[in-house]
Amino acid sequence: MKQNVFSTTLRRFVTYITIIVLLFSAIIIFQAWYSILNMQSYNAQNIYPLVKNELDQRRILLYSNLSSSAFNAQAYLYDTIEKLAVMNNKMIWIFDQDGRLISHAPRLESLKTILETRQTSTINYLPETTGYSAFFESEDAYISNSRIFKDIFENEEIVGRSYVFIDEYNTSKTNPEHMTRIAICISSYNQSEKEVFLSNILLLIVPIVLFSVLSIILIAIFAKTVSKPLNEFLTLARSVSQGNLKVRISYNDDKTEIGELSKTFNNMMDKLEKTENQRAEFASNVAHELRTPMTTIGGFIEGILDGTIPQEKHATYLKRVSDEIKRLTNMVKDLLILSKMDADDVPLVKNRFDINDMIRKSIIRFEDEITRKKLYINVNFSDETTFVYANADDIERVLINLIHNAIKFTNEGGTVSISVELRKNKVYVFVRDNGIGIDQDDLQNIWTRFYKSDKSRGRDRSGTGLGLSIVFSVIKRHGEIIEVRSQKGIGTEFIFTLENAEEIENSQKVNK
Repeated sequence: MKQNVFSTTLRRFVTYITIIVLLFSAIIIFQAWYSILNMQSYNAQNIYPLVKNELDQRRILLYSNLSSSAFNAQAYLYDTIEKLAVMNNKMIWIFDQDGRLISHAPRLESLKTILETRQTSTINYLPETTGYSAFFESEDAYISNSRIFKDIFENEEIVGRSYVFIDEYNTSKTNPEHMTRIAICISSYNQSEKEVFLSNILLLIVPIVLFSVLSIILIAIFAKTVSKPLNEFLTLARSVSQGNLKVRISYNDDKTEIGELSKTFNNMMDKLEKTENQRAEFASNVAHELRTPMTTIGGFIEGILDGTIPQEKHATYLKRVSDEIKRLTNMVKDLLILSKMDADDVPLVKNRFDINDMIRKSIIRFEDEITRKKLYINVNFSDETTFVYANADDIERVLINLIHNAIKFTNEGGTVSISVELRKNKVYVFVRDNGIGIDQDDLQNIWTRFYKSDKSRGRDRSGTGLGLSIVFSVIKRHGEIIEVRSQKGIGTEFIFTLENAEEIENSQKVNK
């Protein structure tokens, strides 16, 4: 099933963003709630000393038997804690271990229905059923919703977090050792907590949501921009997998990675198409080169067998058959050499040898042909010995091919010149002839396998058409350069370079 890269990419981006948003939202919610708790605790701890100070100043009067003194002390205490409660949006409760409600703010009408009066009409107590004693049994400064709030309010969720501070106070004017445990409970409103929490959440999450929506829109635009060439790549790749090598991508923006990828893809397709054309042409050339000698051999053999060729000419035609077989054998050898070089299966092993001595031995191999054509051989070496660093077998094959071509395409009485020169860290080898030459239009194709420049150079049927291809592959494999210069009717010159062994050895000594 074909998938659109845009939809897949966008879906993944949206999924990633959603996960990130949810993660950040969870962190923000936790952070917001944690900050609210810290703020409430901080506020309670700031309010507590003020309430305690006021309570400490009036503790004796609050527990005085004189009702007027106790009433006045309660009034002053109430004024103080009411201001603190209103300013901080809190509820403040003050009661002792016996349940005596010393003061509270703000005033709550619902308290009147549950408070008890035990001694005088001015002293109110929390009933035991409210569970106020749990405050004094707990060692924690913070106590969550208690039963006392359930009894006071119809809905206990009105009260939020409560912070309780319990201390011992001396409440007797005559007995300094008489201590009473008194609790100061500072509570927040649940609704206020929710409002603060929601406001913090909205303050933080809304920008994230807006940012996420904007990100998705931008990513959608970006994904569409990126996915268009990617979809085209996908379509073209499917087409290539089906054997179509003529496809090219039309994305031409070189400033982006996609543009570079498109350029690389098109270059790759050009090379693949060129390689495929060369392979097809090579197969066609091989078939043609094999078919011609095989046809010749078959014709001669049949002529001998059916008597078409007379007995006295058998030796002549069998000699021709032998020559064609040798040519086929050489062609197969050359093809094997090229195949190994193309596959790069055999590692390139370089060694030190004298190129001058190799040239002398290569010329001696063609002594009979040189003598038969009455050729002049000029050899010019800059030094008696010139050591190079290369694979000896490969370079010998290069020299034999170039010298053989020079001799083959030079007319009788012509001249073949071979020279060696030292230039910096390179050794230059020149092979020249004053033979028939090569047309300028054909020079760029001479390295192509089975290529023959014209009828005059292709008239000799002993060649395989692979010699110069082998020469080019060998020099290229060594990382060196080879050039050719030629003029029709004047001659041809091949120049190639090799590493200077002495320079390499000297540089190695210096590095050591």
